[in-house]
Amino acid sequence: MIRKSLIALAIGASIGISAPVLAAGGSTSSIYGEIQNASGTTQITATNPKTGFSRTIEVDSDGNFRFPKLETGSYKLEISQNGNVIGTKTVRVSLGSNTSANFNFDEMTAERIQVTGARVSAIDLTSMDSGLVLGEEEIDRLPIGRNLTSVALLAPGAVSGDSGFGDNPSFGGASVAENACYINGLEVTNTRTGLGCGSVPFEFYKEFQVKTGGYSAEFGRATGGVINSVTKSGTNEWEFGFTADWSPNGLQEEGSVSRGSQGIGNIFRDDRLASDNSFDYTISAGGPLIEDKLFIYALVNPRDISKNYTWGGTRFAGVDEYRTRTSDGSDNLFWGGKIDWDITENHRLSYFAYSDRNDSYEDIYAYDGETQTVGGYLDTYIRKRGGDAQSLTYTGYINNDLSISAMWGEIESQYETSPANIACSRVDDERINPAVAAVGCAPGGSYGADEDTNTQYRFDVEWYVGNHTINAGLDKQTRETTNVTIPTGPEGAWWTYTTYKPGANIQGDNGSLWVNDTNQDIDLVDNRYFAGGGNFESDLTAYYIEDKWQITMDLMLSIGLRKDIYEGEGTTGKKLYDFDTDIAPRLGFTWDVLGDGESKLYGTYGRYYLPVANNTIYRSASGIDDYTTYYTFDGIDSATGEPIGIEPVNGTAENSRKINSDGSIAPSVETFQSQEAEPFARDEYIVGYQHAFNDQFSGEVIATYREVVSGLDDYCGIYAQAAGCILLNPGETSTWYDADIADGGTATTYSAETIGLPEAENEYTSLQAKLNYVGDNSRLNFIYTWSRSVGNFEGAVKSDIDQADAGVTQDFDFPALMDGAYGYQPNDRRHVFKLYGSYDLTEDLIVGFNSTLSSGRPLSAFGQGYPVTDDPAIYGSYGDTFYLFDGCSVDTESCAQEDKIYRQVTRGEAGRTPWTFNLDVSATYLFSYEGVDMKASINVTNLLNTQEETSTNEHYEVSEGTVNQYYGAAYSWQAPRAVRLHFEARY
Repeated sequence: MIRKSLIALAIGASIGISAPVLAAGGSTSSIYGEIQNASGTTQITATNPKTGFSRTIEVDSDGNFRFPKLETGSYKLEISQNGNVIGTKTVRVSLGSNTSANFNFDEMTAERIQVTGARVSAIDLTSMDSGLVLGEEEIDRLPIGRNLTSVALLAPGAVSGDSGFGDNPSFGGASVAENACYINGLEVTNTRTGLGCGSVPFEFYKEFQVKTGGYSAEFGRATGGVINSVTKSGTNEWEFGFTADWSPNGLQEEGSVSRGSQGIGNIFRDDRLASDNSFDYTISAGGPLIEDKLFIYALVNPRDISKNYTWGGTRFAGVDEYRTRTSDGSDNLFWGGKIDWDITENHRLSYFAYSDRNDSYEDIYAYDGETQTVGGYLDTYIRKRGGDAQSLTYTGYINNDLSISAMWGEIESQYETSPANIACSRVDDERINPAVAAVGCAPGGSYGADEDTNTQYRFDVEWYVGNHTINAGLDKQTRETTNVTIPTGPEGAWWTYTTYKPGANIQGDNGSLWVNDTNQDIDLVDNRYFAGGGNFESDLTAYYIEDKWQITMDLMLSIGLRKDIYEGEGTTGKKLYDFDTDIAPRLGFTWDVLGDGESKLYGTYGRYYLPVANNTIYRSASGIDDYTTYYTFDGIDSATGEPIGIEPVNGTAENSRKINSDGSIAPSVETFQSQEAEPFARDEYIVGYQHAFNDQFSGEVIATYREVVSGLDDYCGIYAQAAGCILLNPGETSTWYDADIADGGTATTYSAETIGLPEAENEYTSLQAKLNYVGDNSRLNFIYTWSRSVGNFEGAVKSDIDQADAGVTQDFDFPALMDGAYGYQPNDRRHVFKLYGSYDLTEDLIVGFNSTLSSGRPLSAFGQGYPVTDDPAIYGSYGDTFYLFDGCSVDTESCAQEDKIYRQVTRGEAGRTPWTFNLDVSATYLFSYEGVDMKASINVTNLLNTQEETSTNEHYEVSEGTVNQYYGAAYSWQAPRAVRLHFEARY
């Protein structure tokens, strides 16, 4: 029973808790409390038995005490007077969960030295934000995927994002590119696009915190959620570990396949041959280099990965490639470590570093889905991912009331993908059932240097004075990027063949570029040229201050202010944008309703700003040439897939071209950023009530409302010709220069009516109910979320067309693209039920489960035309619209624009994907041999092998009037049933 009680204590302190304000970059927490009826000089000591760390402070005149900035773990509290210990209690400090322990002095005497019943509140009365804390003990009991997203999806309000962006979560209706991630206080978010985070092997993690809302002023640069984690550290006892994980493809079920023409046509996407055979193991060691002073924890993780899958095709063409990706040995070796030095009881220094560089080789073969035949070899891609990270953190306790922390960190990341064959062009054939499809001599693509460096500094102060806990700090990052794009093939050609129906229109930069004025289908080929790039950077600075004011024993107020400054410059060194945000308030309260520490009513209001992603600089100020030229053609070269006998459709190449960006233009802040523009920002309101019914049951209800208050995006209409596109707040009056000030440019103010864009709208409303149970033998967590996400744009990225250009998607580029854009958003999941937990069948055999039932996401039907095409102020040269061409109002060989009939299908009106249910299960057996503690487990994901569609093709038209045969066909499904085997040994 002792073992079970300790486990219950650890789990109870780590799961199902609303996460509070964090200190020291989010990697430490506090112990606080009151000694009632204290008299004379009373001292309290907090000791971590595993590391020998110990601090002694005097209780203040009101009996209050506080130990700030403690590492996670168990601590022994000792109360003493005149050198005599009169009361003790053991409490656990979890990541982001400030621990309350209250004592009654009258129940303690110097003559009776024993463990006294200090009341440890099950609810953190200092917290005002919402989320989830998950500790190591609970992680080991649940069938959780070995990645950050799987952990994040356990939290209320978190849903899976579209697979086109990888495996990333969406929080509170925000796009998947609006989150932030931290490891040991170091931000590891992808600075290029915001999509994804750096990570370490699962065995390296100690605890996770998922913040879904109500962040304190310390946290910024995220308008979605925050995933915060800490790693393991060495202790006074040497411990050695070995783990092995194997996911054999022989224990994975066959995937699904989708077809065009409502399921009876050609194959669109095919996962039947997909397999993922991975084996990796870790070797770890941790212990004291100097007992009670200097500790180390180190881990190495060799990984052997073999992944096979089909690829190729576009939104208008079916799968045509089979790829095998392999990575092992020194090309896929993780190493990492953490060193902690307790210089004195008041000063601590920690160094954290890891390398997760991963080079993989991807061989590409032709593929025929109809016969499931893998054909000849086409090419090999070399993929470079991961990078190196390091941080140095100092924590100092100046006195009982004042503590500080400082951190320096640096992360280097690589994203390069290089084809071995750079001589062949990329070729796509999107014609309707061509007699012979055009096929390139290799997959083609692009290559070039592609890497980021993020250097970070932060300084935090915590001052405890009277009834106030004041936190303040400075946070600075320099994000440097090298991104060069060189297209493959002769002169960087990317050829696409398309069929145009009678009356179909190709939109140019200044109105219609070409119209099929015949009564026959016409096949054209277009050549897109995309090249440029270089070195550029952004600088992010933030200041914050926050006061947590304990007005009474039962009521606390939090008043926080944060200010962010964002600057960026392009490859020429010219400043591209410069944002000095308004002061963002972070306000909150928590009220102990019953006055017994077992319930609280809380609420928050906050404004959160999102920085401009470095991808914006790449697309706007790195010399990118991006233009598409349209041609007729006489034939197709069977060896290269390139057209023969091409002629521009409008006389000359220049007249037959639409330009998305001109690399010769070097925009500056005057010509690129509207003078009135504010950064992307969301406001959030939360009200919640949490109650501990007893030592085992607790519940919580939360209401959340979020709205975008300034939607920053690029406008590329006719009034933005000087820089190509302008960064502005849609729907508002904006001012910018027609040329640099140094070149004599003139500033012009354009009214919202002149620009023609609607105001950016995005609203999220949710109601959540949570119930947690923690017993000696079982743990159970239930979450239900009703939510509604509606607006005319999603946020930083665009899931319905898988556009990852954070902050510069096609939304708001032209007024026509926003006509019909208001509706339910891609991350709208109206109903989500989550139930997960574990049960100890015996002390050595544990079973766990994790289940989710979710309603489907909204779908749209995108067209390629618009009723007004001859006004360049309304419709430019590209973009998916909410209008479908339904024919001609008159009987004629060709259909004039004024005779065309269009049908508007507004956002989200084309149905929804099916409901999905997923059940994962696990069984873990604990045993010992020769003094070595061992564990063997089996994890089965998607036990029922349900494979419902999770995303579908939302492009109804290939060109104006030409219906896409693959509209409605599935892009992705639930992953099929798979098995992971796990073994570990610790000594």
